[in-house]
Amino acid sequence: MLARHAVAAVALMGSESKHTLWLPSYFCHEVAECCRGCCEIREYRDLPCWAEPDWKSLEPRPQDIVLAVNYFGVRDGQPWKDWRKRVHCVLLEDHSQDPFSTWAATSTADFAFASARKTMPIPDGGILWSPIGRKLPSQPAGGNWSGSALKGAAMVYKMEYLRGAGTEELKRRFRDLQLRGEDLMRKSEISAISPGSFAYIADGVPQAWRDRRLANSRHLLNKLRSVELVDCMISRWPEGAVPFALPILFPPGSERDECQGLLQRHKIYCPVHWVCKTSDADALDLSARILSLPVDQRYADPDMDRIAEVLEHGLAGRE
Repeated sequence: MLARHAVAAVALMGSESKHTLWLPSYFCHEVAECCRGCCEIREYRDLPCWAEPDWKSLEPRPQDIVLAVNYFGVRDGQPWKDWRKRVHCVLLEDHSQDPFSTWAATSTADFAFASARKTMPIPDGGILWSPIGRKLPSQPAGGNWSGSALKGAAMVYKMEYLRGAGTEELKRRFRDLQLRGEDLMRKSEISAISPGSFAYIADGVPQAWRDRRLANSRHLLNKLRSVELVDCMISRWPEGAVPFALPILFPPGSERDECQGLLQRHKIYCPVHWVCKTSDADALDLSARILSLPVDQRYADPDMDRIAEVLEHGLAGRE
């Protein structure tokens, strides 16, 4: 199961007619595409640089499903808990970017989910639970794991590439496998997690990995404070939270993509969370200016120093 399958499974519960699913304007468009066939999609305004959504844009009916996102794992869930006391709906929380945050642990939502492959080195896997003990959709019995297999093979090739076997042919090979695997997974039906991914996560996530992510976040943030032209979107986070990545923002119309290419040429792979498809101008603007710097357990202080150094030298003279 993928995280998007968990959303679709909740949307298919308990009604012969289509549910209405409210999604934030700043969100992964692939989830919306996955769910479009089983529910009506509506949008409310929310951005990761805001403390809370634009509540006036969110007016669900009691049977509607509202998806709330803990952006980059650093939001305080209290505004959503306060809102829920006033509004009746089915609340579904996305904790993919920090499944172990205080918000996730103290959630009062009807359902919550997380994409396991966001924080674990596995090609597929989604987790769905009910913080208040509601009945869950039935566990899928099996599935087509062709896409997962291709993504897994891509991970092996990429590991070799990053370890020094860095030929362009090897890079082309793992990128091709990544894209083909992701395309197959995008088209897949709701299914169980692949056996290999399940075996890997069955014993949980090492606490040391989360500790390393937190240490990397603090170290990189401290380094970036002295780099001109780098605007860190996250400068603090709640107690018990760990940033998924450190997003930086570029001025409107600036060379975000050029900077991303610069980092990639130094084998620093920094994605965009997310390339949005929305009518919300603020969300589109942010999507064009944001870049996520990696801070996960694969890295240590010297790697954070290197990211800051590449940014400092690459952005020099662009004032």
